[in-house]
Amino acid sequence: MFAFVSIAAYSQDKKIDQLEILYDQGYYHKVLRKAEKLIAKPEYDFSGLPSFYKSLALFRMANDERWFRRNRNAIKEAITVYNTFMENEKIEHYLAAHYHEIASLKTYLVDLETTFSSKQMKPEAKLIQDFRMNQLKGIRPRPDFKPTQDGDSEKEVVAENLSESEAKQLSFRQKMVVYAKSLVGVKYVWAGSDPNGFDCSGFVGYVHRKYGLVIPRTASAQLKGAKKVKTKEAFLGDLLFFSSGSGISHVGLVISEKGDNLVMVHASTSKGVIITEIEKSTYWKPRLEAAGTFI
Repeated sequence: MFAFVSIAAYSQDKKIDQLEILYDQGYYHKVLRKAEKLIAKPEYDFSGLPSFYKSLALFRMANDERWFRRNRNAIKEAITVYNTFMENEKIEHYLAAHYHEIASLKTYLVDLETTFSSKQMKPEAKLIQDFRMNQLKGIRPRPDFKPTQDGDSEKEVVAENLSESEAKQLSFRQKMVVYAKSLVGVKYVWAGSDPNGFDCSGFVGYVHRKYGLVIPRTASAQLKGAKKVKTKEAFLGDLLFFSSGSGISHVGLVISEKGDNLVMVHASTSKGVIITEIEKSTYWKPRLEAAGTFI
């Protein structure tokens, strides 16, 4: 298992921190450009993170069919750059600090491989499969894994105290959240309900269908059909509903733990699928109307 290390110990450079922020918000093109600039600067040779984020950005951008047609070597390049990252002397620390991003990447690559296979792009699909099976072997697609010194995670210790049914439900929620976050960066399309483009309700509906749950199509109908939850108690996989004054107009999927500040992944009209912390949003916080769940 990876040794525990504070992220702050290796993430104090503002330009590197910016890569993490932009990647989390789904600005993959910006991440690629900025990462390449840092890689070209000798003063950043100490850090493996520019290579790490360049690789992740390339994998994500490969899902854009038009972009990929112009960059057919993107998968090979992403793998090569990731291998460079793995050679860094601080690799164990990086893997511990960025486990969540790697776990989300692994989940995302399953769908990317399927997409390439369906388009008869067998060589690219095989490259992704080999990369997942070899380089990402042992990575578990969990959103809350934080390695500790003895190799356990805090969430795993908590899970030991749950009943079997509670543990299964928690695992279900965690998997749903990992998959939802893997879709960050998909563009907004009105009435869209698949990875070619989502609107808000189409996005949460698609994620639920992936896990065997068929829910109503519109945000307002989803609220009516959901089991009501207090907003302060909403957590992994629950839904948040928003109103702009004339009924429910938006929905997002909660990715935060119970008791933590609410964070959602959602399809925004301006940026596509992004992650938003409600407490820090002057736009979404006052519009939060209700919470519900289909889990």
